[in-house]
Amino acid sequence: MASTNQSPFYQRAEQEYHEATTDEERIACLEIMMKEVPKHKSSENMRKNLTNRYKKLKEGLAKRKKSGKGGQAGIKKADMQVVLTGFPNSGKSTLFNTLTGLNAKVSPHPFTTFQPQLGTFKFEEAQIQIIDTPSFPNHDKSLLNSTDTILLIIDCLEQIKESEKYIYRAPAKIILIINKIEDYVACPNQSNLQISEGNKRKIEANLKSKFKKYDYQIIDIKNPERLELEKLKEKIFGTFPVIRIYTKEPKKEPSKEPMIMKVGSTFEEAAEKILKGISKKIKRARVWGPSSKFGGQVIGLEHVLKDKDVIEFQTK
Repeated sequence: MASTNQSPFYQRAEQEYHEATTDEERIACLEIMMKEVPKHKSSENMRKNLTNRYKKLKEGLAKRKKSGKGGQAGIKKADMQVVLTGFPNSGKSTLFNTLTGLNAKVSPHPFTTFQPQLGTFKFEEAQIQIIDTPSFPNHDKSLLNSTDTILLIIDCLEQIKESEKYIYRAPAKIILIINKIEDYVACPNQSNLQISEGNKRKIEANLKSKFKKYDYQIIDIKNPERLELEKLKEKIFGTFPVIRIYTKEPKKEPSKEPMIMKVGSTFEEAAEKILKGISKKIKRARVWGPSSKFGGQVIGLEHVLKDKDVIEFQTK
């Protein structure tokens, strides 16, 4: 496909399209190419070619997923998924181990993580799936392009711009994790580094002025006891457009682990997630929590739920 007079974004996406190894990667490239192709008559055939190719890939991918053959091998995407990425020796695996309690291999040598490592961690009883991917440029493109949230770990500010050529297609929300804080703060005893509030404000001001599109957190991965883990977990959870719904049976306590639903979900959708077809058998439904006018309010199937609601229903 000719790329004469196309934008740099189109040309880069076209190059990556030809280098892609999965249909997910090809689809992501085509989406950019379709957006960047000129909107004039002479490019109609090019637009049609791109659209047809995109449609065929999407249909083929949908068929494979339906048959259970699609997606990342061995990794089933959870309701909430975050992917760790960055350059070699940035601290990805150390943070992965700290969050999950697992023991992924950590080494001073580059590219220790050679395949995705899967784990989970909890935020207020909600399970979040986390994947530690191989470092740039050996990262898993399909994971970055399909995940909900990316934790981009850097140990110098220059890496932010450098990393954008690897993640520019990713639709996920991105949180910067700034590691190796001694590179930013002069400290005579770096083995026992503690960043002052004054220096922290200076770093944050610098980041806000240069990298406005990123949320971020400054941490020292080498000292896990100093990690503000709950703050980081809360920030990660806040990137997901979801609500937590607890279920209960009559005269029993609510479930300890919530069911994850999209923002704006109705009681009917929650019931269907519990068991397909059960909403047609419900004779009475009740709710406790933020969406209720009072505890145990009787509601209809169309009732819109809110975060941390507790629901109960009886069937016919």
